[in-house]
Amino acid sequence: MAGRQPVNNDGNASQPRTDGRTARTGVWFVGARGSVATTAVAGCAAVTAGLHPPTGMVTETPPFHGTGLPPLDSLVFGGHDTADCPLPKRAEHLTGAGVLPHGLASAVRAELQAADEEIRPGGPLPGDRCSDEELITHFAADLTSFRVRNALARVVVVNVSSTEPLPAPDAVRLPPSSLYAAAALRAGCPYVNFTPSTGLRTPVLTDAAAASGLPHAGRDGKTGQTLLRA
Repeated sequence: MAGRQPVNNDGNASQPRTDGRTARTGVWFVGARGSVATTAVAGCAAVTAGLHPPTGMVTETPPFHGTGLPPLDSLVFGGHDTADCPLPKRAEHLTGAGVLPHGLASAVRAELQAADEEIRPGGPLPGDRCSDEELITHFAADLTSFRVRNALARVVVVNVSSTEPLPAPDAVRLPPSSLYAAAALRAGCPYVNFTPSTGLRTPVLTDAAAASGLPHAGRDGKTGQTLLRA
């Protein structure tokens, strides 16, 4: 994995660092305190520490070696969420539910806490008077700050939040998933929608994504995850 060449926010391969260190990649979860994000952070920490093998991780198989994917130990996690349950506590809940193996939450508590410290308030919250533009600007600033603060080569935004209702035909505001997607574009971040929510799938955002040249993908991933767990 150490020989993989990372990719910048523009989708192009980045130049190797001259100080001998691997460029770090930010993973910014929308819904960062949910089950999927918590499991991803805990799992990455466990595999990196050698506590568990990368079983089921297709990108860790030989066909993907040398494809430019960043190594797991170069990932830095953060995100947005409207919930306030800390990741270590959330991991304990998932252990009790049988999602995480016993002992894992305590073994990777430091990594969970580090990720939790990079989570910022999401929105809009009930009664929030901020406009869509104000929220997008705020979310984009969080992304830029995360990238600069952690000296990251790039940040990829991944929506793993709860599936939102379909927007009403006469809705005057963007759905929350689209606000986060718009913020990702504004901050120059690739975007992955792991949910059936709208995300980039509005005419304006679809055109903006195409014009930006930023990598973007997805319109659900949770269905397969749910079937696998079932």
